Amino acid sequence: MPLPAVSVVMPVYNGAEFLEESIQSILEQTFDDFELIIINDGSTDHSASVINSFKDKRIVTRHYKINQGNYKTRNIGMSMAKGKYICVMDSDDIAYPHRIQTQFDFMEKENSVGVCGSDIEMFGRINMIFKRIKSLV
Repeated sequence: MPLPAVSVVMPVYNGAEFLEESIQSILEQTFDDFELIIINDGSTDHSASVINSFKDKRIVTRHYKINQGNYKTRNIGMSMAKGKYICVMDSDDIAYPHRIQTQFDFMEKENSVGVCGSDIEMFGRINMIFKRIKSLV
């Protein structure tokens, strides 16, 4: 099996409330040459059952019984990554359908760049955008 172009790393700690939508937003990307590495970092809610409900060959999971913290867990996921690029994703984020494609195309074109990000929109429970932050590039 060929290596994926992108590894998406998603640490999860008690993120069940938004987790299904977050995972689905990655699985529905216009760019599909990726693996989604989900690390359940000792969640005590039903995050594990949400994660396990997805049956997609691009998903790689690891479950820990004890919470190790976001950065250690993210680093574990990055060490598992097989992609040319690593994309970070939080378990309460929603990615626009073209996010990975846009970032992949940018990184392929700009070989002197080592890291890229994107604009973000922060919203509340009623889906109202209350803050938009533009990326620098």
